[in-house]
Amino acid sequence: MAVNPSTVGLYNLALALLGGEQLFTVDSTWEQNTLGILCNNHFPAVLDQALEAHPWSFARDRKDLAQTGRQNQTQAGRSYRWRYALPSDCLRPVELTGGRPFVLEGRHLLTDADQAELIYVRRVEDPREWPPAFRTALAWGLAVVLASARNNDPRKQQMCLQQYQRALGEAMARDNNMQQPAEELSAWELARLGR
Repeated sequence: MAVNPSTVGLYNLALALLGGEQLFTVDSTWEQNTLGILCNNHFPAVLDQALEAHPWSFARDRKDLAQTGRQNQTQAGRSYRWRYALPSDCLRPVELTGGRPFVLEGRHLLTDADQAELIYVRRVEDPREWPPAFRTALAWGLAVVLASARNNDPRKQQMCLQQYQRALGEAMARDNNMQQPAEELSAWELARLGR
């Protein structure tokens, strides 16, 4: 993951939540700083974990999947005909268009669909794409790790974990509140509309 000034700003927010030092630049001297190395090493896992937690609207994408062969094995008590490769940036499959059932096997998706378009949560590394509530949750998530790795303070880590869970829940609620999906019509309503 490439580090840019916006990411360093998030690192500094996490450090401020811990009441600690701040990082000032994104240059080779910063990258040699122990605190900078800790942030840089742990942040990708914190980001992936937060992205996997919810089907975020800002991280959702869709792609037609490439078949990698016919599947003749049984998985989860059922046999699936086709095997598809997941997109390289896929962190969490959300659904196949058309609502077709699927199961995961490593970095592959098994289904009976002859063609598969997947809606999924992708890895979003650009901080400019993160909504403010998600950004705050990420800072708390990084603070959880730093409270242990840097400060070795279990009480502070527990407090940060509680704040992370609260902030992540708030970010999820805000993301859900921005959605206005169309309501499904009942069979009676469809017939009334002539569909």
